[in-house]
Amino acid sequence: MRVEDSPLIDFIREEHRFSFGTFYFFDNFIISEINEGELFDWNKASEVIRVGQEFYGEEGQINYISNRIHDYAIKPQDWLRFLYERQLFKTFAVVTYRKTAIYNLVIERFFYKGDIFSFDSLLEAVNFIREQNALEPANDFDKLTQLYNDNSL
Repeated sequence: MRVEDSPLIDFIREEHRFSFGTFYFFDNFIISEINEGELFDWNKASEVIRVGQEFYGEEGQINYISNRIHDYAIKPQDWLRFLYERQLFKTFAVVTYRKTAIYNLVIERFFYKGDIFSFDSLLEAVNFIREQNALEPANDFDKLTQLYNDNSL
């Protein structure tokens, strides 16, 4: 499910469209949707990091959800560079919809020293982030919308 097609669309604080994908900034996390066929490398990641630091501030770690609605590649050696530069993710979650995305995730786990959590749906990933931040999870998007209106997503 794309963010645009979900009730999450109503709670986006900022949306950043790059030539390589779209990044949605919420209060407690970022959701990325990289374009079909992209090679997501250090230069592209640097653009997103810069925008993220402007939005969230220089300090602290970010909860990140990679919503893999398209097939794309990540340059593995750039993961190493990223890791040496900073440990930016508090929680790194991936939503996969196809087998090819799962294969990429296996490779990424070799290069990323932190935990990468895998989910089958966007709701599951958002709930996991909520639980990590001591917020109540929801069993559907209607409940999630109600929780958001009561406090913060």
